[in-house]
Amino acid sequence: MKATTRMGVSQNVALTPQLLQSIRLLQLSAIELEQEVESALEGNVLLERDESAIPTAAGAEAPSPQLADPAPQAADSTEAPVSGCDTAAIERVDADYDWSSAEAWSGGEPGEDGEPLEARRAAAPIEDTRVAALEQLELVITSPREWQLAVAIIEVVDDNGYLEVSLDTLLSQLPAEWQVSMAELEAALRTVQGVEPTGFAARDLRECLLLQLEAVKAGTPGKNLAETLVADHLERVAARDFANLRSELGATEAKLIAAMELIRTLDPKPGASRIEPAQAVVPDLIVSGVAGAWKVELNPVNLPKLRINGQYERMMSANAASHKGMKDQLQQARWLVRGLEMRHETLLKTARVVFERQREFLKRGEEGMLPLTLREVADAIAMHESTVCRVTSSKFVATPWGVYPMKAFFPSQIQGTEADTSGIAVRAMIRRIVDGEKAGAPLCDGAIAAILARNGVRIARRTIAKYREAMKIAPAKERKLNAARVAVRMAG
Repeated sequence: MKATTRMGVSQNVALTPQLLQSIRLLQLSAIELEQEVESALEGNVLLERDESAIPTAAGAEAPSPQLADPAPQAADSTEAPVSGCDTAAIERVDADYDWSSAEAWSGGEPGEDGEPLEARRAAAPIEDTRVAALEQLELVITSPREWQLAVAIIEVVDDNGYLEVSLDTLLSQLPAEWQVSMAELEAALRTVQGVEPTGFAARDLRECLLLQLEAVKAGTPGKNLAETLVADHLERVAARDFANLRSELGATEAKLIAAMELIRTLDPKPGASRIEPAQAVVPDLIVSGVAGAWKVELNPVNLPKLRINGQYERMMSANAASHKGMKDQLQQARWLVRGLEMRHETLLKTARVVFERQREFLKRGEEGMLPLTLREVADAIAMHESTVCRVTSSKFVATPWGVYPMKAFFPSQIQGTEADTSGIAVRAMIRRIVDGEKAGAPLCDGAIAAILARNGVRIARRTIAKYREAMKIAPAKERKLNAARVAVRMAG
């Protein structure tokens, strides 16, 4: 081989330790962040709590996470932008270190093509199935266009792991300038369905079970018969019509038993298997005020404030021969303090954009919830959508209507006749209609669909039934029987 010399210019992203730490801090919940801070305080003598950053009188209790007093109503009818509380909620770091601008920081995920996908990966495990799917897809998708389609598909996957809308509906909702064909969208769906858990992003129960059966090792007893039962006779399997099925398919009782045992091992709700365990909810953000003067601020109760011990830092600066271990601790302390500041800034910036979009929710509650995607917020704050996904995971917001997870403000879209409506808004409307019906004359799904249509929201009766079942509202016949039983007990 002949040795040659070539000159060239290249650009890449270095995955530095401070960048990894910043990415990890973004997705920590309030409780996990407090544990992280406590661990850092115990292991780094240069760190200390900045008690002056939380103004409380001597002997007084720490401020509660209740909403602040409403701000005065704006004088004109035009709504003012949702305001933040940047100066009160964020303390700048006074350290002689060459940090890049916080405004230019994007969690290590600039929107430039060719960026290493490893820079988007988080160190801590992800519990949300959709976030976990994005993490897996980052390792296999190299095309920006395919990534856009995959994210669009995952955004319409519900908590059980199923697509909330058909591919035809999703295709109509994609931006026209993308010029996506159905074949291209179906190919992206197959890529998404290749992630764990198996069966994720299925269009219905049949497809979900078939995807899981395809992953079963060839030669497994009952596999072929199980695939036939799921593909062609799922309704009869649910009705337990085993005698007729065995006769029609010419299967022995042993083969049918093996197939049914295999089917019972499948997961009908692959998305629910990774739902986060129950834990104490501590709001990370507080939204207060009145229409026209909403204010979004960080919750001071769980806002960790750290600083570097000034005396130790001056001693190390004066002593050029300082111990290497102490210098490392000083650098780590600066990384953590700066990482916390970036986390707070990114969280506040994201929340302000979210509630600019969800003004109607602040006024009317869930019925005013508008559809919103990670892409819209990411474009507004000039960051990557996976950064928005991380910063909204395991975060909670105290609103005038109660405490909600941040993920709740990204509902899927339902195309209405007069305006775009989110699935959460439709569920709230259905709940209000059912609560207002006469006890002896409950409304059927068709009647509810007609009422919604008169209000400009046209959706199918089967969609009403799906939302009603998700809210654990009984069918009209059962509600009527329950009302009759209550009337008999009261009369007795």
